[in-house]
Amino acid sequence: MHEYSVVQQLIEKLLDEIKKRGAARVKEVRLRRGSTFAEGPIQQAFEIMSENTPLQDAQLIIEELAIEHRCRNCGFKQTLTPDDLIGHLYICPECGDSQEIDEAHGLQLLDVVFSET
Repeated sequence: MHEYSVVQQLIEKLLDEIKKRGAARVKEVRLRRGSTFAEGPIQQAFEIMSENTPLQDAQLIIEELAIEHRCRNCGFKQTLTPDDLIGHLYICPECGDSQEIDEAHGLQLLDVVFSET
């Protein structure tokens, strides 16, 4: 459940940003997740860790990562989603070569909507 430690770091950064901006709360947080992160644990961690903070009632929107990838072995091109990966590994359907996809490791903050009230 590495999601919890990553979400904790995210919440700490967001709380720092709330203070810097003088915002009262956050309305929405938009993330993009790689295949090594499960959506359920991200949601759960965010709900638990944001309780009694300005993030408490923020809407958490999680998008799946889509990666344009070309096989290094045969050149086959494909848009990869988490369903195409085994953890962070990709197996080319054309040649069977397995390749590590670095982008699959990430949880990326895309957007935050702050509120003054």
